[in-house]
Amino acid sequence: MIAATPADQRRLLDLQQVDTAIRQLQHRRANLPEQKALDENAARLATLATEYQSSREQLDRLARQQKWHEDEIASVDARRKGGEGRMYSGQITSERELESLRAELSSLRGRKNDLEDALLEIMEQREELEARVERLRTEHGELTRAVGDMTAARDLAAGDLDVELVQRGEERTAVAAEVPGPVLGYYDDLRARKDGVGVAELRGRTCMGCRLELTATELEDVAADSAHGLARCEQCGRILVPTG
Repeated sequence: MIAATPADQRRLLDLQQVDTAIRQLQHRRANLPEQKALDENAARLATLATEYQSSREQLDRLARQQKWHEDEIASVDARRKGGEGRMYSGQITSERELESLRAELSSLRGRKNDLEDALLEIMEQREELEARVERLRTEHGELTRAVGDMTAARDLAAGDLDVELVQRGEERTAVAAEVPGPVLGYYDDLRARKDGVGVAELRGRTCMGCRLELTATELEDVAADSAHGLARCEQCGRILVPTG
């Protein structure tokens, strides 16, 4: 059994009260409604930013494809006009050569038609995508401003809690300094293993840590142990301090 005076044990109860207050403040700090709203919207903003960037890259690819098709159409047109000029110039007298030129011109016209169909489809896609990019840009700007406002609201809500946490931390340091080292170490170890509660008050017959009543024999053991050292609850294993 770890030696501890009744005064040391009562000081442990004071320390537990401070530690419980700190845990409650930390829980509130981690679960601020403002923080939850900020997290949700920050996640949405990240998704939106990715979607916006992806759409812009897709729009750039379509622009490059449109430029390539327009250049290719111009090239095919130039070749077709050059071929037609040769055919009607009267310089070609061979029927075989004329037939070959007609076939080439027909192929160029078909190629141009295919390119124009593809270009029209690209332009339609680009028009739709430009509208989407503009919508995403607007949403991204609005959500960016909203996240900024939410961050400020979160910081404001957390400010008082942060100040109180600092004050409680200083209070814990002062109280812990009055508890003997072995007692403090034992308490801290139990607190880590017992869901934040290492010491509990014995109120009447009830352990306030587990809310269970002690038997008469257990009460006698606690009374005897706590006279010179740290008593334990047989049910939950926490340090038990009689206060009656």
